[in-house]
Amino acid sequence: MRRSLKDGDFRLLYQPIIDSKGETMVGVEALCRWRHPVRGETPPSDFIAIAEETGLINQLGLFVLRQACLDARNWPGVIVSVNVSPRQFKEERFPEAVLKILAETGLEPSRLELELTETLAVVDLDLARAKMLVLQNHGVRIALDDFGSGHSGLSYLLSLPFDKLKVDRMFVSHIESGSASAVIIHAIVNIGRALGMHITAEGVETAEQQQFLHGAGVHFFQGFRFSRPVDASEILSRLQAQ
Repeated sequence: MRRSLKDGDFRLLYQPIIDSKGETMVGVEALCRWRHPVRGETPPSDFIAIAEETGLINQLGLFVLRQACLDARNWPGVIVSVNVSPRQFKEERFPEAVLKILAETGLEPSRLELELTETLAVVDLDLARAKMLVLQNHGVRIALDDFGSGHSGLSYLLSLPFDKLKVDRMFVSHIESGSASAVIIHAIVNIGRALGMHITAEGVETAEQQQFLHGAGVHFFQGFRFSRPVDASEILSRLQAQ
């Protein structure tokens, strides 16, 4: 992995994020892929844990952030979302590193969205809040990813200043098979809206799911119904067509 970081074997794909009407691409999520010299194309699920264990997650995370900001300069008005690992967020000078990359790449801070997860519970909440506010004061947006998949979601919403909630794909995938997921999604949307947050639903694959989520008040959609992850040139082509 260390050698691949030096050799440029990591690359980014982007999955479009679509507006509530299901028509317009308003953002993208950056997704890292590893062109492993032996295994070939390797998804994050196979290497993020290794990056965490070896301490390379910060180096990898900064690469992803810098490349995403560079690519996003070609997509006027589009917000680019970048996942941040708990270990990366815990770095003392994480906010400064983000702002430095924004300055180097020239991307407007308001077009960057950082996705954090509930596993940040291991971090001191006061310190986490302070870091988030530094970034938000410069215009960077903060999203709580995979909301509902952990155990501390509600306390997070009261303690930390998130701009957006991303509904975990687990609930979206079960909309059509039972009422429990539907009830939970309605609750998440109502809580998020009451706190002034935007809501994105991940893993949207069918017209029925889209229709339900739109009716529930979800602001943005993401999933295979609209697009699989594609490379930066394809995002540009879609924007030009749009």
